[in-house]
Formats: sequence, structure tokens, C-alpha cells
Amino acid sequence: MSKLGNIMIVDDDPMVLEAMHESFADDYEVHLVSSGQEAIADLMKNRNFDAIILDIRMAEMDGLATASQLKKIDSQVPIIFHTGYPGDYSENKIEQDYQPFDYVGKNERPVRLQRAVKNAVIFHQLKKNQTDLIQLARTHYGMVGSSSLMQEVYQIIEKIGPTNSKVMILGPTGTGKELVARAIHKRSHRFDKPLAIFNCNHKAADLVESELFGHLRGSFTGAVADRQGMFEYANGGTVFLDEIGDLDITTQAKILRVIETGEMQRIGSPEVLRVDVRLICATHHNLEKAVQQNLFREDLYFRLKGVVIELPPLKNRREDIPELLDYFVERCCELGSTGLKVFEPAARDFLIEFDWPGNVRQLLDTAQSLIYLSPSYYITIQEVKDYLGVGPDRRKQEGSLSERVREFKKLTLIQILDRNHQNVRASARELGVDSSNLRKLIKDLQINLP
Repeated sequence: MSKLGNIMIVDDDPMVLEAMHESFADDYEVHLVSSGQEAIADLMKNRNFDAIILDIRMAEMDGLATASQLKKIDSQVPIIFHTGYPGDYSENKIEQDYQPFDYVGKNERPVRLQRAVKNAVIFHQLKKNQTDLIQLARTHYGMVGSSSLMQEVYQIIEKIGPTNSKVMILGPTGTGKELVARAIHKRSHRFDKPLAIFNCNHKAADLVESELFGHLRGSFTGAVADRQGMFEYANGGTVFLDEIGDLDITTQAKILRVIETGEMQRIGSPEVLRVDVRLICATHHNLEKAVQQNLFREDLYFRLKGVVIELPPLKNRREDIPELLDYFVERCCELGSTGLKVFEPAARDFLIEFDWPGNVRQLLDTAQSLIYLSPSYYITIQEVKDYLGVGPDRRKQEGSLSERVREFKKLTLIQILDRNHQNVRASARELGVDSSNLRKLIKDLQINLP
């Protein structure tokens, strides 16, 4: 039977170690350590532990000093304090200074510690998977953001990427629909085949048909040479049709034929070509409404729908704005050879609070333009306001009173966490609240720290 995870048990009493090993060995890979110094050395060699059970009162180096050093090596690993002298230590003080995952007395029933270990291991593995997924999206797909909304998008990409499912990407303009399509193609078994990208928006019907299916020389005015279409070019690979809601009815019928039979014809050619492509589509339109208005074929809509990925507007994931801003600044400064430029804290607060009707694309354009245009290495809030052309009354409050209060709390916390470089304890000090209570509020407001 496979083990549930790896745990380290630290205690200077050999009898306790033996008993603990007997209690956990059936379910976990157990590593026994008899001193704080040994625990530190072992964690430096191997950071694959999912939880550490740590005695507090130990000779030479106690558990509290050990915990401080362990957190410096791996701040993510959950630590469960396990003590035979619970009355000698203040749980509130330990929570404030060391943020353990749990605090269990040796006089408590064994099931209490077993439950704490199980929860810690599950928590760490989920957190590690999330971190890996966020890093993968950033480094391989160019997608930046740690919010729960974006993590859901990354998870869907990982699940459906290796399949042949058709995908419909929904979301406002500028949210990154093409990035998602590229990520799905990279994650698929077709990654070494072509990815053809075509924007259906504001193009004449005959031009769209020619671009998608190709044509023979002389088949219409201006066809001076044979042309290969997107579907033929991407045979074996992926076709991404952006803004498919703008396609005319005639072209929709031809795409339906490709989906149902794998067959197509170039304009002006009687030859039937067979193609094997995976189709990914995107739109900011409401296709169901377009179907009701007879602007979009119902049969094509249901054949295209497949897996649906909804990208949120940037204002619905404000906690990602600091991370996106830092990513754009770093990239722009490197590519533009301008030297590092920074946005003053008030300017960053303003950018977090702004509603971004153009979404991520507008944030990127704003960051790039201000970096290249600003004469100083320190970009001020006034420069940001002047560029965006907004005054002080820029946000329209909507929703019930409780929704507005919640939104205000979330916005304020995101700004304060950004000023304190995502440090919860420093943010708690600025707000004058207990750090454990602040962590609970962060969790309740669904703010995911990068």
C-alpha cells in the first residue's frame, strides 16, 4: 500500500520516538530525529517532508528555536508542536511567534495527534500542488496570477490539455484567451504540431473563408496564387478561432462540416481534403443569446461547446494585480534596457483599486507606457492618473451593503499586503490586529498569497 506522505518526528526521548514510529509507520514514511540540530541538517538535505512533529522541551536546542530555523529552510512545511508540558507554554504566544499548524499535548488522546498529522499532510500536498501549478503556468504558459479563480483555470488546462476535447474559452476582451489556447496546445499530445490562430473579428466573409480553408489561383478576384488555409496548415495540430461569435452563417456551416466529417475544400477546388485538428474557440459574446437571435447556428454551438473555461475580468481578481505588475515591470525593463523602474506605493494602491475595463491587456499597456515615458525611475501616482485619464471619483460602488463592505476589506488588505511584500505579520502590525486573526480574514476573503 502506498504511503500517505513523509513526516519527520523530532524528540529527544527514544521511547517517545519508538512509540510514535509504531503509531504512524503504517500510513506514512517516518523519519525519526533525536535533536533540533539533526532536524535542521536533515531538512536542508531533504525538503520533501509533508509535516514535522516537533517536541518543544529538548536538551541543548529546544523545539521553539528549532522551529525558527526550520521555517527559514522551508517556510511551507507544517510544524505540529508536541509537548508533555502544555501548561509551561502560552499557545497564543506560540501561535503569534511561530505560526505552527497545530499544538498537541502528549497527554491528549493519540487520535488527536493522528488527526493533526493527517490534516497537515493533506494541506501541505495541496499547497505544494498549487504552488507547482502556479509556477508551471508562469514559466511555461506566460500566465501570471495566484488567485483561486486563476488556479481553477490552470487546473482545467492540466486536465483537458492531454485530451482531444473541444474547448470554448469565454471572457471579456483582454483577459488572456489566446494565452489559454496556447497553454492547452502546449499541454496536449499535439504540442509538436502546428497551432494556427485566427481572429474572426471584423473580417469580410470571403476573406475569412479563404483564410480558414484556402483557395485555388483564379477562384476569385485577387486570388493570384494557390493558398493553404488554416485547417490544412494545422493538420495534426490545433486551430484556435478567436471571437468565433463574429463568424458569418455560411462559414459556420463549413466549420461544422470539418467538425463532423473531418472534410473540407479549398475555394474553387472540387477536391475534398481530410484534416485532423483539435478546435479551440473563444468569444466575449453570449453565444446562447446569438443562437436565439439566429445569428449563430445551434448545432455548431453545441458541437463547439465542449469544455468551457471562463476567464474572469481583472477587477474580480485584484490580488493578482501586484504580481502581474511586477512581472510586466521586470519584463519591460529587461527588454527596454531602461534600467529598473518602480511604482511608488500610492501608485500601486491606485493600480490595484482601478477597475481595468481593458483587463490584463490594459494593465500591460499602462505599465509598458509609463516605464518607457516616465523621465524618472520612480513612477508616481500622478503619472498613473494622468496616463489613465481618471479623476478621484473613478469607482462606482455596486451591490448590497455587506457586499460593499466585503469588497472594501478585500481591497484594503490586498493593498496593505502588497506594501508589506505579502508578509502577514508585518501587515498585522500595520493594521494593529493579531496575525492569526488576520490569516483567518485573508482566508475568509479568499485572498491567495503568491
